[in-house]
Amino acid sequence: MARASLLAVVVVCGFFAYINGVSLAFLPVYAAALLVLLALAWSLWTERHLSFSRVAPDTRHMVGELFAQRFTLSNTSGLPIPMAEVVDRSGLPGQAGEVGVSLGPHQIARWDQELRLQARGRYQLGPTDVQVSDPFGLFQRTVRFPAHGSVLVFPAVHPLPDLAFAGARAGLESERGGRPRDLPPSASGVREHDPADGINRIHWISTARQGRLMSRTFDAEEGADLMVVLDLRRGIQAGEAPESSLEYAVTMAASVAHAALRRGRAVALLGTGRKETWVPAGRGDSQDQLVMEALALCQADGQFPLGQLLPRHLPAWRSRGSVVVVTSDPSGQWVEAVATSSQPGRRAVAIFVDPASFGREPAFTRIPAQWRLVLDFWAIRRGDDLGRLDQVWRRAVG
Repeated sequence: MARASLLAVVVVCGFFAYINGVSLAFLPVYAAALLVLLALAWSLWTERHLSFSRVAPDTRHMVGELFAQRFTLSNTSGLPIPMAEVVDRSGLPGQAGEVGVSLGPHQIARWDQELRLQARGRYQLGPTDVQVSDPFGLFQRTVRFPAHGSVLVFPAVHPLPDLAFAGARAGLESERGGRPRDLPPSASGVREHDPADGINRIHWISTARQGRLMSRTFDAEEGADLMVVLDLRRGIQAGEAPESSLEYAVTMAASVAHAALRRGRAVALLGTGRKETWVPAGRGDSQDQLVMEALALCQADGQFPLGQLLPRHLPAWRSRGSVVVVTSDPSGQWVEAVATSSQPGRRAVAIFVDPASFGREPAFTRIPAQWRLVLDFWAIRRGDDLGRLDQVWRRAVG
């Protein structure tokens, strides 16, 4: 707009100066041309003397956590920059769009930005565009600074109630009435206390020595490993992230795997996407990182139903331990596959994320009674407080 107005002034003044033949009338034309050259040189000079950097914490975070960054924009030239518009194109959900700053000669501007991570996945930190202009607003130049690293956002993890999947827990046996009791075979060490641990697992001597709650760990039992199966077939999911059946399912799979690993179990992960995800069984923090990374990047793009895939994997797992299936498939074909592949006397657990509850109309899928005869069922629906899974569990078994 400014350049168009200046061009109109030059044309009008030049026209009248030409028809009148007065030398003085050419002065506005010369002044306007000089102003254009000055503005162009100003913008080119300041563009070449810009530098930008960002400082971000480590590259792995979890949905719901605060993510803080510090940005630095430097003007190393001797000319001021009246306005610099910084546009971060990282693509992080909730990322602030634009920031405007002004810089004097040889001045540095710093600002902090915090956002709460809203969606799992891998996000590039950048690129970043910085748009600068001369004081007259005639020429705007955009400098693009490349991406600087990335951040991997893990799915959220929620504590599980003690009775969530009793058959898959370490050292659990059944008493009369089906209530589990804790019978650890032998203590093997201590670790930091997890909110899901029972109070009887606290090692008070280590707690007093460390100044924080510590829990005992126990040797693994034979056949106590856990396989988490996440159904990622296209077409069975409903809703839009973060309120989608897929995100609820991923969160539940992450919570189950994390809880089992914290209790010393060996955990394997099977994701039935277009490219099948298989994380072999393992223990400890390194296994937790592998499982969480796989869940952070998974997509609902699978082509084959769960009932066709499970018979290829479950028979080899029968003697190793338990199975937890997380699915939104209401057809029930997979139920028979789980039942026929399970070890006698060991009930698998199914976490059914009801896709009907994520539709436009409030509706629930009825779970047939015969399914409950062979599997322990959880029913997760939209709006459930996943931070209070004990209430969801009571509803599922009640």
